[in-house]
Amino acid sequence: MSFYYSLRFMLDPYNPSKDKINKLLQFVQHADIDNVCFFISGEELNHGHLISSEIDQWLKLIQPISQDLAHLGVSTSLNPWTTIMHSDRGFKINPELKFRPFVDLDGNYAQSMACPADINWVNYISSCYAKYATLKPKELWLEDDFRHFNHSPLNLMCFCDYHMQLYQEKLGYKISRTAFVNQLISNKPSQARKIYLQQARQEMIFAANQIEKAVHRISPNTNLALMTSDPNWHAIEGRDWEKLLKALAGKNHPIIIRPHLPAYNEISPLKYGRLLEYYTRATCSNLPEAVILPELENYMYSPLVKSNKFIKFQLMTTAMFGASGIFLNLFDMLGNGINNTWNYAKLLKDAKPFLKQLAKTNFNLNSLNGIKILTNQNSVYHLQNYYSKDINALLPHETGWSFISDLGFATTIIANKNKFQNETLAISGQFLENLTNTEIKNLIKNNTVLLDGECVQVLIHRKLQYLINIDNVEIYRPRTAYQAYEVADNQIIDNIKNPRMTMQQHIGNYYQISYINSNKVHTITTVRNYRGQILGKGIAIIDNHIIILPTDYNPKYGWEAQYSTIKQGIFQAILDIPHLQQMPGVKLNCRDNYYLISNCSLNDYSKIKISTKIRAKKLTIYSQKGNNTFKRDNINNAYVIPYHLKGLETICIKFTD
Repeated sequence: MSFYYSLRFMLDPYNPSKDKINKLLQFVQHADIDNVCFFISGEELNHGHLISSEIDQWLKLIQPISQDLAHLGVSTSLNPWTTIMHSDRGFKINPELKFRPFVDLDGNYAQSMACPADINWVNYISSCYAKYATLKPKELWLEDDFRHFNHSPLNLMCFCDYHMQLYQEKLGYKISRTAFVNQLISNKPSQARKIYLQQARQEMIFAANQIEKAVHRISPNTNLALMTSDPNWHAIEGRDWEKLLKALAGKNHPIIIRPHLPAYNEISPLKYGRLLEYYTRATCSNLPEAVILPELENYMYSPLVKSNKFIKFQLMTTAMFGASGIFLNLFDMLGNGINNTWNYAKLLKDAKPFLKQLAKTNFNLNSLNGIKILTNQNSVYHLQNYYSKDINALLPHETGWSFISDLGFATTIIANKNKFQNETLAISGQFLENLTNTEIKNLIKNNTVLLDGECVQVLIHRKLQYLINIDNVEIYRPRTAYQAYEVADNQIIDNIKNPRMTMQQHIGNYYQISYINSNKVHTITTVRNYRGQILGKGIAIIDNHIIILPTDYNPKYGWEAQYSTIKQGIFQAILDIPHLQQMPGVKLNCRDNYYLISNCSLNDYSKIKISTKIRAKKLTIYSQKGNNTFKRDNINNAYVIPYHLKGLETICIKFTD
């Protein structure tokens, strides 16, 4: 199996340079590039939506270079930088194009960004893509401005007069924009919210389908591909991932997608590992069978922004979600071309053999073992807005338990499924609101389930609290002089007896739960005030298979307080799931007898210790340094492997008899 390098590249049609073209041709050979994806009218060279003659100028520049690339065995793709338009930057829609701008939820009018329901825009963008298709590109990409949110400086769209008329017709009565938005973000699911989500969902599917038909009339072999961004915000625009992607791909074509990688600039690898769960793996969980090509961005483009070691780390961790290749955005979009002083060609060439080996193992999320973190693309339809009157309150919090992957556990994210048997499931936010009462009962009774405080709130709302033996719940916000910390009573973790963890900083609300039958409840931690007086139970196990973490999502800090080696010790003692021991910051993915280990820290570890039920006579470690085989070394169900794992290193282990 190969690993596909697609290089995003910008040339300037207004100032073409033979030297820059020659450097490109040399680079693709030295870096083992498979495909060059040319930007069209990107970033600083963009001046709004292009008219036909301007598109011709870009294609005239790219066409002969694509022939030169073909002689080298390198294919060509195109990346038009605008569909709706990313943001207003001083330009306005050309009156010749005759489509209207969108209006956001606050009534602000865009200057250069289109209303996605305007048939004039749909016809315009379809005709543009038909013209791009004349170059017969391998892939023709839609940018991630193909969405209803993050169009700076405006808010969520679209609430133009045309859309308001549609909303009113479906509601059956007249309503102001302000009143409709208030109903959209109301504390309970409303008809207005359903109408908005359905309209946003369908108009994007329609536009994608029109683009697909226009392109494949001209170039039947071109694959259409989609870039994406934050999956939680995509939920607020009602995205139906499968229907949208199939509409765009068309018949007999693969679904190709670029999920967002969360580091345009270098950040802490620990933080990168966390965000990889919330953005990239969460997006991939929503996909039908697809070719996954994440984007490696290096903005503002230089080693001052991102080190080569971090770039290599990003390349290797794409195996965590079954990537088939990577979209390389390494050089600027100003038209400076290739910068050979940064040594990217050697980095890419050296990394590719191991990336090919990792791709063979295919760690796509649907095939992984371990704790299943449940999400649903339709959550916004059912979400109860308990606290806020802001659109951000509709963002789902269903990937909260992803923090447990950073505690060394094998995990995966599973979207849009609700039938499981004898699995370990992690449920957070309001996922349960998507289910019927019968489905909730079956989910809780037939599996080991990890629930957060918001799940408890949903069960109370649905009058199902008896499923988890609850009598009463009081909710206390953090930093209100009530709860201060929790204690792992009668436990020794990290050589600390009765270790403490914060209940005050970087944490959500405390759900102080009273249980009906204490005999069915095993208390793991207790919550205390500043004097150490017990206020109530913390982490608890009910009926030996329901684990309650009585906190919820913090709007500013998310789940930061849970990233604790004390929490790691607690959960590793109570969950019989494959995990890494004494290796903070290292992630584990499991697929049958293949284990993928990614060190998302700068620490080296002199040995690898894996707790697993696998009983194998030997194991082989595949790494960029080569392959190593070890005989079984089993101590108390843990394999101790004398392999020196470096910081930022990714390896694959195969267990064999």
